Amino acid sequence: MSRTDYDVVVVGVGGMGSATLYHLARRGARVCGVEQFTPGHPLGSSHGETRIIRKAYFEHPDYLPLLERAYQLWREWETESGERLFVENGLLLAGEENSEVIRGLEACYAAHDLPHERLSGRDAKSRFPQFSIPDDFVAYYDPVAGFLYVERCVLQLVRLARAAGAEIFTGEKVVRWSSVKNGLHVRTTRKEIRTKKLIITAGAWSTELLKRLHLPLEVWRKVVLWYDSPNISDYRLGVFPTFYVETEAGGFYGFPAVDELGVKIGEHVQARLTEPERIARELLPGDEDPTRRFIEQTFPGFQPKRTRFSVCMYTMTPDHNFVIDSCPGEPDVLFAAGFSGHGFKFAPVVGEVLADLALTRATGHPVAFLGLDRLRGQP
Repeated sequence: MSRTDYDVVVVGVGGMGSATLYHLARRGARVCGVEQFTPGHPLGSSHGETRIIRKAYFEHPDYLPLLERAYQLWREWETESGERLFVENGLLLAGEENSEVIRGLEACYAAHDLPHERLSGRDAKSRFPQFSIPDDFVAYYDPVAGFLYVERCVLQLVRLARAAGAEIFTGEKVVRWSSVKNGLHVRTTRKEIRTKKLIITAGAWSTELLKRLHLPLEVWRKVVLWYDSPNISDYRLGVFPTFYVETEAGGFYGFPAVDELGVKIGEHVQARLTEPERIARELLPGDEDPTRRFIEQTFPGFQPKRTRFSVCMYTMTPDHNFVIDSCPGEPDVLFAAGFSGHGFKFAPVVGEVLADLALTRATGHPVAFLGLDRLRGQP
């Protein structure tokens, strides 16, 4: 086996890892990424064509400063890459007045001066006649939201990181890491690497690599589905918004038809526990039933014909907020995990935070609320 020396090794080259590699390489660090598959692969959490990006943040108002920086960087990277990465087509969010999504949005808008419109269920139906939203629902429209082309984002970040000097080893899995005098050893299935700093952004595989931390993470199996309809022109980009609707049956999100596959819809909050090495990647009995019922209730004019499905994973923390920190007793080992189904949009700023911490041990970004200490003692 050969040994190669680096300033930083990044394990996992999905959304977070590719962004981290970019920032480190642009700052002149000698950096490599180790990816067990290939960038843009469909086996983790950074795939499926599109991801929502929004400032209407009901999960926690402290995400807003991070979102502002993420928006800025996505726009910069779109220009730098020459590819369209970000489509700003607006987002409709709806739920009962006392629902988690509406209460969270109102807290967010009270804390931050953000463009938005508050609509009654009836107003939302008038504005977007494709939807059948109960009259007693409340809706918010976020005009600066939209979606990211997820695989395109990862592949362009990998290209830009390589152009800045990063090396990326693919088809190579990290099997263990250990501290040694003046650094760390990272053993992969092909070689041993010596590094000063280690950053783990391995998604659902993070728990295995951070076993000593006993992180209270769960991996959820999630299914997203694409549908065509005879009236698909009413649901295409330009006339139909990105959306999130919270119902008694769960929270459902979706995207306009951007290609021949049609509208993409997923269920966000229901848990089906799995493990990354054992996940069922086929469509199981019952997988589609909640989405079919949601379509029937919410889009009565839509006649769904499934064109595609995809299985992905959410890596969940108990409070559904991310965890970004160093390993206790191992200040040169950093990690970002538990993105809980809403993390991809933050990849540019998460990568910047991790690069800051690796190179200077500090960051100017407000990420203290995402620290590890809050999860201590969680089951």
